Amino acid sequence: MQSRRSFIKASAVTAASLSINSPLPPTLSSAVAEKPNPTILLRSSWNDKNIGDIGHTPGTLRILERHLPQAKIILWHASPRPVTEELIRRNFPKVTIVQGEFAGQNTSAEVMKAFESADFYIHNSGMSMNYGLFNYDWGSVMSSLTPFLYCHEKGIPFGLYGHSFDKFAPPSDLLFRDVLSRAAFIYCRDSESVKHIKELGFKAPVMEFAPDGCFGIDVRDEEKGLAYLKANALEEQKFLVVVLRTNTPHLGSTGQGNLMNPAQTPEKKAEDQKRLDKVKALITHWVRTTGHKVLIAPEALKETVYGKTMLYDTLEDDIKSKTVFRETFWNADEAMSVYARAHTIFGMEPHSLIMGLATGVPIMHARPVAHGRKGWMFQDIGLPEWLFDIDEAPASALQSTLTTIVKEYPAAKQKVQKAMTFVAQRQKATMDQLGKILSKSS
Repeated sequence: MQSRRSFIKASAVTAASLSINSPLPPTLSSAVAEKPNPTILLRSSWNDKNIGDIGHTPGTLRILERHLPQAKIILWHASPRPVTEELIRRNFPKVTIVQGEFAGQNTSAEVMKAFESADFYIHNSGMSMNYGLFNYDWGSVMSSLTPFLYCHEKGIPFGLYGHSFDKFAPPSDLLFRDVLSRAAFIYCRDSESVKHIKELGFKAPVMEFAPDGCFGIDVRDEEKGLAYLKANALEEQKFLVVVLRTNTPHLGSTGQGNLMNPAQTPEKKAEDQKRLDKVKALITHWVRTTGHKVLIAPEALKETVYGKTMLYDTLEDDIKSKTVFRETFWNADEAMSVYARAHTIFGMEPHSLIMGLATGVPIMHARPVAHGRKGWMFQDIGLPEWLFDIDEAPASALQSTLTTIVKEYPAAKQKVQKAMTFVAQRQKATMDQLGKILSKSS
């Protein structure tokens, strides 16, 4: 862990390079206004081992293509993302993908060329703009902030799309506030994050709620998805999907763990047991009241192991006979084709649920509150009754809500439609704002 003194020294050096007291750059350079087909550079795709980190990318790309069809889009992957890239090349043939670091002398030539051609730079949905939430690694913070500094110096407008903000350990708030206040917009995927950055004194001209980019996802792999459903006798609208998030490390991890993948302490194991007892009770309730099947699906690669040993293997035999456990990880398009046929999706992580909503399927989100503000997005889009604290909500409350969805299914589907109509309105508003910046009409 970095000492406070070394942190302050590093921050001072960075601040000096920024010319902290200089006026903010113009929102739009004159070169942008003259271009009929502007170039948008999107940084995205944080991980190939988590379906949410895959799903952000096709979702935001679709939003951009739908609302700004004249724009050229360059997708920047700081590290190779072969799973995501396969998906993007199949579904977005016009998008150019560049790879490499933005780090001084080690900066990739194709990444630098992409920045030189960019008329706007977007940092996509996630929670990377935090310090002290996952760790105190100043280098990882600067890997996110440095591109913004370059944009500031070159007069390239930039923004953050569908982000969550949870922690700026002192004195990092000073630097984050200065750098991000220079953004053309900061769109937060939950209203609690908007409130947080405003309380900290961030001063970007637009700081509003806008849904996670994953809400724009519409990719499908019908061949694989339908084959999987058939092989496992999962009938359309007759199975419940269950998505876990356990207190377990990444597969093969030897580190001390972090917020999302903690070290295996007795306390964390007990917390998992308490949570999974509620999930197990929900599965049992579903099977015994509806007679239908359950699919335990992975949002993260590691749950293809832990979900089996910690949940599936513990089910009673009659329940297990009605439960399918997905043992292999999948790409977002196959998952979308399966989720679209589900009755309801229950999850402890949000992105499989977002994919379900995008296909019109009701959801229930029982999240660990400690995982951050992102869970509040479901309340923000009008679904508060489907949002739970997994550690506080009794098992009976989860079962009761699922029973209501089953009994009032047409009403539940209408609720999804209403929420997604609101999502679409917010997406359009964000793209209208970006369009104004690109056309210099604001």
